[in-house]
Amino acid sequence: MTSGTLRSRMTTCLFSTTLVVLLFSVALIAQGNFGRILGSVKDPTGAVLPGATVNIIDTQRGLTRTVTSDEAGLYNAPTLIPGTYTVRVEFPGFKTLSRENVVVEVGSEIRVELTIEPGQQSETVTVSEAIPLIDTTGATLGGVLANAAINDLPLNGRNYQNLLNLIPGVMIQPGGSPWTQSTNNSRPDETVWLVDGIPNANYVDRRPIANMPSPFTDGATILPIDAIQEFKLEENSKAEYGGMAGAVVNVGIRSGTNTLHGTGYAFGRSDAWAARNFFNPTGPKQPTELKQFGGALGGPIMKDRLFFFGNYEGLRSFLGNALGMLVPATGSLGGDPAHSIVDALSVLQARGVTPSPVSLKLLGCTPAPPYSCTGGLIQNAPSNTTTYNSGFPNTNTSDNGIGKIDYRLNSQHSLNGMVFIGNYFGNGERTGFGPPAPAC
Repeated sequence: MTSGTLRSRMTTCLFSTTLVVLLFSVALIAQGNFGRILGSVKDPTGAVLPGATVNIIDTQRGLTRTVTSDEAGLYNAPTLIPGTYTVRVEFPGFKTLSRENVVVEVGSEIRVELTIEPGQQSETVTVSEAIPLIDTTGATLGGVLANAAINDLPLNGRNYQNLLNLIPGVMIQPGGSPWTQSTNNSRPDETVWLVDGIPNANYVDRRPIANMPSPFTDGATILPIDAIQEFKLEENSKAEYGGMAGAVVNVGIRSGTNTLHGTGYAFGRSDAWAARNFFNPTGPKQPTELKQFGGALGGPIMKDRLFFFGNYEGLRSFLGNALGMLVPATGSLGGDPAHSIVDALSVLQARGVTPSPVSLKLLGCTPAPPYSCTGGLIQNAPSNTTTYNSGFPNTNTSDNGIGKIDYRLNSQHSLNGMVFIGNYFGNGERTGFGPPAPAC
């Protein structure tokens, strides 16, 4: 065998192995957002019925998944879009059984045991009782919040992350905001963030990308809550997630249905309705302007086959600060060059040093002695003290969009794609230095 042939075979083998590993990995990640219905088919005596036809019907989209029970009477329907389903089983010589109101949540596994009675297959027995909410298939703890609850609960800033502390075992630091949560006393950066089963975290500090905070706002990039089908927080999560010791937060994005639905919304806040900042007792009142707006639309492109969903949300905010810090006084403090601009310039003059014209211009000082200064870029700089109350405002502009497509190839296969785009610009003052400005 020549070396060229050997290299060719080794390359082919390596490529084939890599392809298998990649396909296997995709299958593991894909189940992270979808749900699963599984169970067994038996007769009244408890005997298993292999070969029974089980139809899993999506009541909102008209989609049907057909599976067959195996030799042990077991059936399994993975990768189901979260929603409400009807499980229907048929077997020759037995009545048809229809189990309604089976709710599949994000990343959930619902066990539906089917016991069918002897009789005509044309006869149908319908069970409308809901499946128990307690999950007996695993040791995972946590909880799920659906879209209705997320929209109905008071939610400042429309940030779903501020609802995490409604789940037992989760604590959020006072004031909330992202990256302040702790699950069973673990660090915030130990949380696993997923959107539709896709990792949603940067690899520097593990903060989420969709719903990323900035120094000036909780929501620099915004994942619209109208686009969230539900989110599930799992503690003691399964080994398939791995990597982190904390909770797994899995956010499921809504899909379109056979019915066209849409929403529009706008929220605003003005300083005309706001009280004066406690640390801004005099002078102009700090501005407080907030506008948050958007819309969502979802529906069919091809009935029972191709669906779409899209959501846009924008944020415009202009918030004044009242941050205390230390700045040099513009007037003389009796020969204190460490805390007075004029005193420092006098020392330079006495030592024959010529100040930089650029520095003089920036601080609003006269170009030649005797020096006098206004503060220049330090607006309203104090003349006889170093205590300064900065009112530089924080400006936030954020535009965000999310879109999703679901396509049913046949009863066994489907495709879906999701894209999130966030564009954020912020300008402001992160924090002050030195003691706070006096209240009066």
